[in-house]
Amino acid sequence: MSKVISAAQAASLIKDRMVVSVSSSSGLGCPDAVLAAIGERFDAEGHPKAITTLHPIAAGDMYGIKGIDHLAKPGLLKRTLCGSYPSGPSSAEPPQIWKMIGDNSVEAYNVPSGILFDMHREAAAKRPGVLTKVGLDTFADPRHQGCAMNAAASEPIVSVQQFDGEEWLYFRAIVPNVSIIRATTADERGNLTYEHEGAYLGGLEQALAARNNGGVVIAQVKRVVENGTLKPHDVRVPGVLVDHIVV
Repeated sequence: MSKVISAAQAASLIKDRMVVSVSSSSGLGCPDAVLAAIGERFDAEGHPKAITTLHPIAAGDMYGIKGIDHLAKPGLLKRTLCGSYPSGPSSAEPPQIWKMIGDNSVEAYNVPSGILFDMHREAAAKRPGVLTKVGLDTFADPRHQGCAMNAAASEPIVSVQQFDGEEWLYFRAIVPNVSIIRATTADERGNLTYEHEGAYLGGLEQALAARNNGGVVIAQVKRVVENGTLKPHDVRVPGVLVDHIVV
């Protein structure tokens, strides 16, 4: 059975209150077609509702790639954890996500990128979370802001723990129900290569975090080729982890 589906079909897989992980670095490696389809489905159907999104690095650049702004709609996006947020040109209107953050209409957290990537690795390994010294006595420390960007972000995502006589920050792992990643090429089995991408951007970790916990992986690509075409050493995400392909 072919793994290729349309962006609209991919959007239909996102259910109310799901946790969705998205690979991107600003406009780099952003699965924008799938994100746009999710926003369009919400406009048409009112679903999915109240989703949580995970973005280790900002999704979208506001220079033609909207990224997270496709999802920045009250009722659609309930909570988001991002390593950074898109800003866009200073001469343009601020991205909608910033308006939602300022209006307290989304629970917004700014989590250090490396910690968010580690949270995916911990989820993939079915470990409880990340124990780290990164962020101690900074905005990430719960004695300061605990990564919260607004009053709506009232649910703690980090705590201070004592371990082996030392103080650490502990971030609970968050398991994605769906991971949406982008690559350049997929073969018919879903093996992914990244020859036209600027970086891998944690696609493997995000795929593992979802699949190892019974979730779904959607890959947006430029093209699909026949099985046996790709060089095994070029494959960065094996097809066994990929459920669906959007071209």
